Amino acid sequence: MKRKTALCAVIFILVSMMVSAGDFQKTVLALYKSSEGQTAKENEIYFYLSNPLKEMGLKITYWDIDRGLPSKSLTNQTRAVITWFRGPSMRRPYDYLDYIDSVIDQGKKVVVVDNFGAYQDRDTGDYVLPLRMNTTLDRLGVMYHGDWTQDGSKIKIASKVPEMVEFQGKQNPSSSAFFYRFISSDRKLKTWLSIKRTDRDYDPSPVIVTNRNGGFALSRYIYRVENGKVTLLLNPSLFLEEALFPKASGENIAILADVNDSAGKKILEFTESNFKRAKIPYTVISTRDFRGMVPDDLNPYSAIGLILNSDKGLDTEILKRYLDKGGRIVSLYGGRYTELMPYLGIGSNRKAIRDSTGYRIKKGFLSGEDVSINDRSVEWRPGYGIPVSSARILATDYSGRIPLVWSADVRNGKVLVWNWDNFIYGEYLGYILESFLYVQPVGVAATPALSIMYIDDWPLPMYNVVKPPLKITDTEFYSKIWWPDIKDMLAKEGLPFTSYVIFNYNGTTKPPFETGEFFVAKGNAASKIGYEELSSGYDVGLHGYNHVSPTLTKTEINAFTWSSVEEMEFAFNHAKIEWIRLFGEYSLPRTYVAPHNIISQDGIRALHHVFPTIKSISTVRSGEGEGEVYDFGPNKEFPDIYMMPRMTSGYILNETARADIVSGILGPGLWSHFIHPDDIFDQHRSEGKDWAGLKADFLDMITYVKKNYPWLKSMNATDGYRAMRKYDEIGVDYSSVGNTVKIRVREPGIYFRLRFNGKRILSVKGGSVVYSYRSTDAAVIKAEGSEIIAVLGRKE
Repeated sequence: MKRKTALCAVIFILVSMMVSAGDFQKTVLALYKSSEGQTAKENEIYFYLSNPLKEMGLKITYWDIDRGLPSKSLTNQTRAVITWFRGPSMRRPYDYLDYIDSVIDQGKKVVVVDNFGAYQDRDTGDYVLPLRMNTTLDRLGVMYHGDWTQDGSKIKIASKVPEMVEFQGKQNPSSSAFFYRFISSDRKLKTWLSIKRTDRDYDPSPVIVTNRNGGFALSRYIYRVENGKVTLLLNPSLFLEEALFPKASGENIAILADVNDSAGKKILEFTESNFKRAKIPYTVISTRDFRGMVPDDLNPYSAIGLILNSDKGLDTEILKRYLDKGGRIVSLYGGRYTELMPYLGIGSNRKAIRDSTGYRIKKGFLSGEDVSINDRSVEWRPGYGIPVSSARILATDYSGRIPLVWSADVRNGKVLVWNWDNFIYGEYLGYILESFLYVQPVGVAATPALSIMYIDDWPLPMYNVVKPPLKITDTEFYSKIWWPDIKDMLAKEGLPFTSYVIFNYNGTTKPPFETGEFFVAKGNAASKIGYEELSSGYDVGLHGYNHVSPTLTKTEINAFTWSSVEEMEFAFNHAKIEWIRLFGEYSLPRTYVAPHNIISQDGIRALHHVFPTIKSISTVRSGEGEGEVYDFGPNKEFPDIYMMPRMTSGYILNETARADIVSGILGPGLWSHFIHPDDIFDQHRSEGKDWAGLKADFLDMITYVKKNYPWLKSMNATDGYRAMRKYDEIGVDYSSVGNTVKIRVREPGIYFRLRFNGKRILSVKGGSVVYSYRSTDAAVIKAEGSEIIAVLGRKE
């Protein structure tokens, strides 16, 4: 490095909203150097930046860097650290760079304008090594490569955004006469001004930029002095806004939640599960952060989720400013609001509320060709809000009198409000995710897009008895009617399946564990069906030695329990011996369905010890008090085991089943469905229908799924959990500019659901449209390469 002229920049450091409580403060820390003639009220920050910062709702604390580095406590108590130095040198510059790096590592932003200030060690005269300096600059999206010149005749503007860099006057590179070569090291770098040497053939040098960590502005292009008057070239307000509160460049959601409210905490858990599965970036902002928030804090988000049952101290100016800029808000918790009413499309509040029964969701809100929900069985408590007259009612209680969901245009934005408390249950995951896709101009969500069929309790013990409503023995029904019918139906519909062997239905939980029930069937039917499945290439898993859930906890459903993990292991080992003797060691199960869909971590531990071949366990997603529940994903203690909770079960397409199917596909992204051969003997599960009726209903269910979600990929449970593992490993990045949506993926094959109200897809590069809906503005796209570019336009 030959030139001794300072490398010029200003540094801001802002707490990122991705981190936890305490990060929202209303104070910024401004650094200056007394050795350069600056004081707390005689410095460039005070002159040019203090008013824009105050207008943003921020206070300023000034700190003389010549006194040493700011303390950790001082830094932690500030939202941003701003530096604007006049000269290139300081004492112990390497310590200063370490300080800046540590602050960035805590999630804080950095913006560099004018003199970098740490270019040279003031005591020794040594220059900072370029490699070390670039370690810090790289975080801001640029790297220094020297090649300085002050020959203005060799410098020209390569690109500029006038509203940012020509605030009070035009840029004039021949007058600025200052060039350093910088290269971009961040693909998402926003370049507001770039310059080029006409005697060089390398890319333009970005000299005023912002990125997710802050920004950078090179000296001589910030202001100039003419006839003793300062002309600002850089727009300080716009630059600070982009550096401190960058606008959303793609899908990115903030959830404002009361994590101390038990119901709110549960709703947040399900909401986060949705976003993780859909690979949507999100931030959780808790109520304890509200007092430190300023109006522009929501700028970086494409949509805001509210999980609040009251105003909870949230400054209404924050939502007002967000909506003024066209923001989108989804409220997931029906509560009682006063100050927030105008920003949630609420015209007034009820004086009292009472529980509602059932609900109706109108066609067009949930993705699908013909999806409306009319479930009369659900009980829920509405919030106090009454929507404004201009609101669009998307769902009501079953009577049609109480609004359940409404959408309203508020200021320049849009809100969608759920007026209930039922998101504390896991059955409604799809409704949550769909709300965020619906409310945004373009909503994008990755999806596993799977259809997995489970035949639980099959083959099972058959007892050669006649039980109502049949007039033939159970063995005859299972082996000669039910099994041929199911095989034929699933084959014709192209639905692979996995069946789950159950050896006994006894309640034995202590040794000795006897064998016998599985062999009672006339003609050894159960064993022969197992042989048939394996020889035909069907996937066969384990349901258990018996139907006692592997847990030490007694519940209403789980009347029998195990007294120790060792006893569970004894029973599993008995099942393993029986399996090997009957079917061979080569065929040991790879998947397991827990009896009653309940298994504790103790049970998983016992299962894993005896059956290391089992790599997937199915339970329920929402247990409602019946033991532990598990989300999709690797088990925390045994990551080689993938948890695959079921979403739906049964043969009958009633409204509850319809809702569960839709929610499972639109939320977690799959139809994981269970059927049982013995449903005909259960009055509740069969609703009194004979097998012909159940079979017809089941075909109707399959037809319904295929009509509304024809893009699902059908597979058995083993292939399904493998597909889920692969899906989890694929990284995704969303960005958008105007009507162009860009999706980057680690590898091709992944599916994405898109919603685009009032628009249509004009073209897709790097992907293919798997399905385009006719009745809703939605489509499913498959990645064919590493980048999808979808261009949208208005509907004709």
